[in-house]
Amino acid sequence: MNPDEADARVELAETRYLKAKKEADALLEDLFTAYVDAANAGRTADQLAKPETFTAGYIRRKLRERGVEPRKGGPKPRST
Repeated sequence: MNPDEADARVELAETRYLKAKKEADALLEDLFTAYVDAANAGRTADQLAKPETFTAGYIRRKLRERGVEPRKGGPKPRST
């Protein structure tokens, strides 16, 4: 492979990667919008969590970032 072919291959791979990343970022935002909707409909982070996606703790943190308040009766703070 000559240098021009190598450069073209790198450019193509970069373009494909950036396109896939942009699509993945948009899909991730769609997923968290769906989590917010589900939480507002009464689902808990524990019910939404799956091993192949995200933990309940991570989902809870992302829900809080998006303005979803903790549900009443949730975990109680530890006393020291």
